Formats: sequence, structure tokens, C-alpha cells
Amino acid sequence: MTTLLPFKSKNIITIFKELLAGPKLAKDLAAAIETESKEIYPRVKRYIIKGWITVKKLNNINVYSLSETAKKILQLQGSFEKVKEKAERLLGRKLDEDEVEVLRVLYETKGYIENSPDETIAEQIYHKAKVNNKHITLSRVEEILKDFTLHKIIFAYRLRNGQILKIRLDKSLLE
Repeated sequence: MTTLLPFKSKNIITIFKELLAGPKLAKDLAAAIETESKEIYPRVKRYIIKGWITVKKLNNINVYSLSETAKKILQLQGSFEKVKEKAERLLGRKLDEDEVEVLRVLYETKGYIENSPDETIAEQIYHKAKVNNKHITLSRVEEILKDFTLHKIIFAYRLRNGQILKIRLDKSLLE
């Protein structure tokens, strides 16, 4: 796994990469980020509270490891990175922030969204992105969906009048 998306701090990314390899002592984690071992607990405390990192005492020494929840979250993040890379290959360019967020919403919905009586597919994506604090305009979401359809990143099932009933990510992106 090359990147750990939920984290912005390089030190936290390094700590999680170390823990992905297996349980570690504070001194090992400290060496990896070039700090003192007493600095490790304050840095990972929020992840202990979240339940992502577990701490066990072994002869009065803290042994840190990843919880099963954290492992699953990090596996999903790695999978999304692969989907993003495949989408960029299909487009022949890097995705911009808005496109990444639309792709993320599609990925998190298992690659499938149906039209509902209350909201169009674009409106559903718009609202889910808004919940994630991403401010994409509805017209931009519609534009991205058209571009993704054109480049076969998503497939749209349409009625004869052009109305889209459902969309799904290309299955090759999810493999």
C-alpha cells in the first residue's frame, strides 16, 4: 500500500505503515519517525480512542498494533487508490479533486447508484459529497458523470427518453 488516505501527517502515515507490518514497541515507532519513544502515545492517542490502534502491556512496555477495524479501513483505502489509478488510465490524465470525490462516492456505494423518485443520481452524489465536506456544484457532478460515461469509467442505464435509471462503475475498475 503506497498511501494511507485518511492521514495527512507523514509521521502518522509512517506509524501506520510500521504497524501494518505487525505489532511494534514505542521505541521502534519512535525510531521510524525520528523522535523519542515518549512522544508515540500522544501522537496515536486519538487512534487508540477511535479503536484503530490497540495497546497491550508487556512487562510494563507498551506494544502497539492495528485493530481489525483499522486493517479493514486501510484495505479499503488501498482498493480505492487502485480504482482511482485505473480511472486515470482510462481518462489518460490525473483526476481533479471533484472527480476524485465523485469516484469516491461511487466506490463507497459499491459502484452502483439507482435513480430515486426524490433525487436524480447526480443529486444523490452531490449530497453525499456535501456530507463529506466537499463542495462540488450539482452541475459539476453532472459534467463529471457525463465525462466518466464517455470514457467508460461508469455505465449508465437509460430509458429511451434519455433519463438515467442507474449507473455502475465499470467492473474492471473494481477487480
